[in-house]
Amino acid sequence: MRDPNCIFCKIVNNEIPSQKYFEDENFLAIFDIKPITPGHLVLLSKNHYVNINEMPENEWRQFVSLARQLAEKYIRENNLDGYNLLINQGEAAQSGVAHRPHCHIIPRTINDGLKIDPRG
Repeated sequence: MRDPNCIFCKIVNNEIPSQKYFEDENFLAIFDIKPITPGHLVLLSKNHYVNINEMPENEWRQFVSLARQLAEKYIRENNLDGYNLLINQGEAAQSGVAHRPHCHIIPRTINDGLKIDPRG
């Protein structure tokens, strides 16, 4: 199921160009157009869900596993130090796109200056 008004669905349908990093029949990983760090990826389900809880459990497990696999692959390929996996659910969590789930894969280097944890 896809939503013709959703920007991520339009990317999945190739109506909006993107720089792809990975694609299979169920998922697409693209480079973020406003990256937090160089190499920032966004992993999308090719199905449109308004809420993470709508995603079937088996698809959720594949999604989370793939996020980890792609993050590990990207940091190995680019000799980086680590990564953050970030999933925002809902407006209060600053999810700016009503196509969930999507996962931000944020490559990291030591001393890159990015602060994810607001406590420190």
